[in-house]
Amino acid sequence: MSKSTPILAMVAAFAAASAQAATDPDDMARRSERRAMVHQQLRAVQVELYCDHQDNAMHLLRDARRQLMAQRDPASAAELRQLEKLSWLVRHGDTVEAIATIDAARGDLA
Repeated sequence: MSKSTPILAMVAAFAAASAQAATDPDDMARRSERRAMVHQQLRAVQVELYCDHQDNAMHLLRDARRQLMAQRDPASAAELRQLEKLSWLVRHGDTVEAIATIDAARGDLA
C-alpha cells in the first residue's frame, strides 16, 4: 500500500460530500414553483372564506398541504404546521382567525 492511498481516500470523501451538498437547479425550480402554487391556493382559500364557502376552502387547503408535503424539506415543516392550524380553524368555524393565519402563512411563503 502506498502513502498516497489515505490522501486519495480523503479526496474521494471530500468529492462525495461536495456532490451531496450540491443543489439541483431543477429541484430548486420545482420547489419554487410549488411554493408559488401554494401561495395562490392560500389566496383562493382566503377568497372562499370571505364568501363563506368553508367546504371549498377545506378542499383547497388539502391541495396546498399535499403540495408542501411533496417538498419534504425542513423549510416546509413550519408552513405545514400553519396549514394544519388553518385547517383546524376552518373546520371549527373561526373564519376571522383563519384569515389572519392565512395572512401569516402567505407572508412566510413569500
